[in-house]
Amino acid sequence: MPEPYWPKRKGPPYRLSDAAKNNRFASVRCTYCKRQRYYFVADLITAFGDVECDDLVRVAKLHCRRCDGKGSLQLDLGGPPSSIADKAWLRRIDRVENIRRIFWKDVQGV
Repeated sequence: MPEPYWPKRKGPPYRLSDAAKNNRFASVRCTYCKRQRYYFVADLITAFGDVECDDLVRVAKLHCRRCDGKGSLQLDLGGPPSSIADKAWLRRIDRVENIRRIFWKDVQGV
C-alpha cells in the first residue's frame, strides 16, 4: 500500500511573529463565496497566539460567516492591492471577552 503524501517542511517554522516583522497585513479568503477580509498580523497574534502561518486557519477554527463554512479558507500574507485599498474591509479587534463556564457532575452520597 503506498504511503500518503505529506508536505515536507524544511527549516524553522514561519510563525505569525515572523510575518509581523515582514508584513503588516494578512488576507483571509473564502474559496466558496470569494469573500476576502484583511487583518493586522499583530491582531491575529493577540487573538490566537504565535502559531504557524500555515496552521492558523486550522488551529483558530476559522470559518466564513456568509456561506456557513461550506468553503475552505486561504491565508495569504500581504496587504490589499492599491487599486482596492480604499474599498477593502479591514478587521480589527474590538474587545476580548473571557467566558467562564462551570460544569457540574452528580455524585451519590455526601
